[in-house]
Amino acid sequence: MKKYRFRAVLRVFFGFFMLFCLLFAERRGIRYSPPKTGEALASREDTRLHKPLKEEAECLVIVDSASDSSRVAEEQYMQILQDMRVTYQLQDIENMQTSLSFDGFRSVVLLLSDVEPLGDQLLTLCDYVAEGGQVLFGIPVGKTTAFSTIQSRLGILESGHDYQLVSDFKVQQDFMLGGDRVYTIEDPYESSMNVGLDEKCRVYATTADDRVPLIWERDYGAGRFVVCNFAYCVKATRGIYAAAYSLLGDISVYPVINASSFYLDDWPSPVPSGDGQYIRRDYQMDVKTFYSQVWWPDIAAISEKYDIPFTGLIIESYDDNTDGDFPENTVVSDYTYYGNMLLDEGGELGYHGYNHQPLCGSDFHYEEDLGYHTWPSTNAMAKSITELQRFSEGLFPNTKLQVYVPPSNVLSSEGRSLLVQSFPDIRAIASCYLPSGSAYAQEFEVAEDGMVETPRIISSCVLDDYMRLTAFSELNMHLVNSHFMHPDDLLDIDRGADLGWETLKGRLTEYIEWLYRAVPVLRHETGSGMAAAVQRFSCLSVERSVTEDQVKLYLEGLTDDDYFLVRVNKGGLSEVEGGSLQHLTGNLYLLHTTDSRVTMHRTES
Repeated sequence: MKKYRFRAVLRVFFGFFMLFCLLFAERRGIRYSPPKTGEALASREDTRLHKPLKEEAECLVIVDSASDSSRVAEEQYMQILQDMRVTYQLQDIENMQTSLSFDGFRSVVLLLSDVEPLGDQLLTLCDYVAEGGQVLFGIPVGKTTAFSTIQSRLGILESGHDYQLVSDFKVQQDFMLGGDRVYTIEDPYESSMNVGLDEKCRVYATTADDRVPLIWERDYGAGRFVVCNFAYCVKATRGIYAAAYSLLGDISVYPVINASSFYLDDWPSPVPSGDGQYIRRDYQMDVKTFYSQVWWPDIAAISEKYDIPFTGLIIESYDDNTDGDFPENTVVSDYTYYGNMLLDEGGELGYHGYNHQPLCGSDFHYEEDLGYHTWPSTNAMAKSITELQRFSEGLFPNTKLQVYVPPSNVLSSEGRSLLVQSFPDIRAIASCYLPSGSAYAQEFEVAEDGMVETPRIISSCVLDDYMRLTAFSELNMHLVNSHFMHPDDLLDIDRGADLGWETLKGRLTEYIEWLYRAVPVLRHETGSGMAAAVQRFSCLSVERSVTEDQVKLYLEGLTDDDYFLVRVNKGGLSEVEGGSLQHLTGNLYLLHTTDSRVTMHRTES
């Protein structure tokens, strides 16, 4: 009997011992092994920036440097055409010495709110279209005598001198990705032409009440006019203008990123200071307990349900010291616990900062008061990143940390140069897409120094109208989603704290469901996976050849595979050599290629 009791006690002891070992292993990080990823970052030495495969321009872009609206549109269209790999030639009518010639151009884009200076050359433009040319009026045009002489060729039956209020944007559901809802315009104003169209026009976008046509096309002779009657030409709406341009010609093909990433800034990190009144209101618990019992379990559940590999950005300390003294944080149990759980879910870790002070020297000028200090020297900045690397790699020795996110998306040129020159393991900077204040705004590209720029497009769980419009636009511009949030959003009323976590979580999940309903084939990537996708996109050069029977693509800079949006404006596509097609919506397809030569065979329908 005594022997039996001893064995029973021994079994209980052994069970507790094994449970302790499992918990200890999870806390110490010895259970984690890195997940296999589909794409890896190429070395900086192997990276080449895309260059046109031929020198001659295929698109003539007509601008007026004396017009504010034309200059604003020019800035956006230049980046749009560059990212679509459309070679172009600029013609400024303010400095025009000779008559315009449209010979040799596949397309013409007019960024003119007033076409009166063109005079009789508008009729020459119409002749170009009648003979098979493709013309996009890229911004709304004012009613003038010159415009009135050609408006019928654009399908305009009647027009007024006044402009129409545009407070929302609605597309035919199958014209653009994510076109199943109406998008609200913040700060609307009277900006679009007041026109009535003939029955031969094909209208692709309107206001919600269908009263104002915003994008339409009209065949004229052997060619086509496309009119974009949408005046909000900013970075957040580039995808709308790219979609309008893609209506030109029988087939439109342009490279895209095809990736989606979600970032958790300041995670893992020390529990931040801040007012947790809304957490206490809703959950009757402090911030630390809320993180462990509510917020993180919810994030982990979202990750599992939607197969999202979150990228967490590490902060070692919330000490605001910048003088070069950076003591080691020895309280690490939360880091290993949350960090390893994130990694076990297929996620990734990156760098945010030793503390939350942006890498900006004493000569940096903040556009707004963010309450941050500057750094006395580049050496002090370097010491902070060195300590952050030591800390992070010590806790997570089996994982690569390759992504840096600037605190508050602020990064000086001095700080950026430091990262490139002194920390070669940092391969990508993920700041923000939209310019704002002191923020380091980016394009999706590989910079000349080899750093991969992977901007985040939208943030927080509030997801207001402007963010939703931007997300919709970028699906159609780059086929990309990039979102970030902070655990301490719940402490800041400006980031929706008063709405409560349940409401914010609901908005986040609703957005995720919209995103993957709009593009089910969108690839789910970590921060470094996004960087690899941007690297492949940025380094690709494209030449197109379109005939009656086929579309040929000649690619340079292909690493292993790339993606393209294909819009079929006339006929259909059958067999594809060198790639594969997936239908997305309407006449829009996703081309995946692993070959530098691609042929898509055309059909009549």
